[in-house]
Amino acid sequence: GISEEIIQEFRLGYSPEGWDTIVNLFRKHKVSNKNAVQSGLILERKQKDGFYDRFRNRIIFPIFDINMQVAGFGGRVMDDGMPKYLNSPETPVYFKSRILYGLHAAKQFCRQEGFVYIVEGYFDFLSLYQHGIKNTVASLGTALTSDHVRILKGYAARMVLVFDSDTAGISAAKRSIKIFLQEGVDIRILVLPAGNDPDSYVVQHGRDSFIELASNARTVMQFLLQVSMDTHGASVEGRIKVLEDMKQHLILIQDSALRSLYVKELAETLHIDEKAVLEKVREYYLDNSTSTLNHCKENENDLESDRREEQIISMMLNHPETIPLIKTKEVIKYFYSERLKHLATKILSVDPDHNAFITSVMTKMDNNRDQEILASYAIQDSFSEEDIHGTALSLINRIIRVRIKQENTLTNKIISAEKGCDSELIELLKKKQEEIQQLHHR
Repeated sequence: GISEEIIQEFRLGYSPEGWDTIVNLFRKHKVSNKNAVQSGLILERKQKDGFYDRFRNRIIFPIFDINMQVAGFGGRVMDDGMPKYLNSPETPVYFKSRILYGLHAAKQFCRQEGFVYIVEGYFDFLSLYQHGIKNTVASLGTALTSDHVRILKGYAARMVLVFDSDTAGISAAKRSIKIFLQEGVDIRILVLPAGNDPDSYVVQHGRDSFIELASNARTVMQFLLQVSMDTHGASVEGRIKVLEDMKQHLILIQDSALRSLYVKELAETLHIDEKAVLEKVREYYLDNSTSTLNHCKENENDLESDRREEQIISMMLNHPETIPLIKTKEVIKYFYSERLKHLATKILSVDPDHNAFITSVMTKMDNNRDQEILASYAIQDSFSEEDIHGTALSLINRIIRVRIKQENTLTNKIISAEKGCDSELIELLKKKQEEIQQLHHR
């Protein structure tokens, strides 16, 4: 069960079985009917005059915002009544798309550990927290939103989605993944053994067992690939269907180098030629480019942004004479993709006048995968020899303009947030602004 210490820390309570306990409490404290209804704790009767309590015979979970102010409430029935869980409606202070249960208490531990576990329910969160796994938040059964993910990015670089192994759990995991891919988050999926939820697992097996299990959480693509293969099988027809499933997820990955690695991994797993897989992904991207870019785009951080950075790398490999200009303009520090920035920096460390330039660059790579990625860029020479420096300058200026525009947009958002006294959003935006500014000094 939940300890007295946890009950006190999270101020758990109880709403009696009667229909007017909270109504009478509001009257006693002279709270107007309008404000009482707006709080989400009472409802107006439709058939006759009067009001009644929203929460009856339920354990009550106060929902705190990031500043430890109560923003809403959740209630769990004490019997077999339905619905089992009931949450406050949205109010002027409770925004479901931006509040995660327990973040006010977990944020310091998320920063310490560098990652966060995301579970679904109150008891899942409280049980993990009680067992010392305090870098945890709960989504409370609502769909995770971009705002949720962006807020969490302010506290943790990596996120682990924890789900039950039943059909509902798998479906919930698949629904959430798109948001994380669009936000460029390092996300892992932990599907618990059959018959377990986070609460029951940590109670039965303990903290260390949960942490060990979580250390083997799958990457997004490993999870999606396994789910698809379980559905379609390993026959020729099944593998084609798996590829059809996977291509829609691959185009959402913003880091082009990472996307390239996943394409290679998918090709090897399905025993399909890598070029054929890549062609399928490109076809799907072109067919859905308008809608995909609308979803993926966030301050020019999209597939198009990665493409420009890839072009710079391809240009350096195929036209080393452009490297002095690229160095002078310091365009690499404006790269959005850290992986592409790393590869570009390695290229710049080689003398462009070297007779075996590309071979020398390859020897600078840290591993075989980086060499394979670079080799793919080396054969992507789509530039005309005519006015190659003009083409390079145009590409460089475009990348720099996009980054400056992004920084200016953030500055304007910070000013708006300060006017609205939104401390949580201000903190998040300033952190992002600092990250962008640091790029100019790397």
